[in-house]
Amino acid sequence: MELQNAIKSRRSIRNFQDKPVEKELIEKLISSATYAPSACNIQGWKFIVVDKDDLKNKLVDQGGSIVIKNAPVGILVLYDNRTQDLDYYDYIQSAAAAIQNLNLTAVDLGLGTCWVCHLPKKKDIRKIFNIPKYFSPISYVLVGYAKNELQNMSRKYNLSEIINYNQFNPDWPVEKINISVIWLKRILIKIYYLVPNIIKKKILNKLLDKKFVKKFKN
Repeated sequence: MELQNAIKSRRSIRNFQDKPVEKELIEKLISSATYAPSACNIQGWKFIVVDKDDLKNKLVDQGGSIVIKNAPVGILVLYDNRTQDLDYYDYIQSAAAAIQNLNLTAVDLGLGTCWVCHLPKKKDIRKIFNIPKYFSPISYVLVGYAKNELQNMSRKYNLSEIINYNQFNPDWPVEKINISVIWLKRILIKIYYLVPNIIKKKILNKLLDKKFVKKFKN
């Protein structure tokens, strides 16, 4: 597939066919990911392929997005966090570049993906997968065959509203965000993480999914 077509046709997929993903396709996705740029060419990424339902359930039960259960395969992306660049978090940028390579390759292979950051606390993920502290979980990528016809997603802004030369444009349209609401949500998330897992699993997660989690057609 032509690169521009892959970029513009990529969608986040949350609903998948009940169909396994071939191992060789998973390896092609990860191989493409490793050709992304990385800070100082460290190439410090690791990938854990998750295809066991009990592990997916643990991620969801401990605070991960419910859509994790929908995909036949997930790829947990890790990156070596031993960096001197704490201002720009170059290890996160390096991992993100790899994830985008993976997502675009999936389009070319006829697969759907979703880049998920709604996950349990990092210490809990480390415990589930036996990850050492010098590797940070960056995100979890759903992988599978899309169940529904892809929906078009228009861009919020045209180019004249996001490009300026040599300085920030004070007239750019910027989405209005209530900072107080953001802080409240952050506090509620911290409280949520303190709730025992058994309560999350039996009561809280189902309630949150029904009342507050945004639903998508893709």
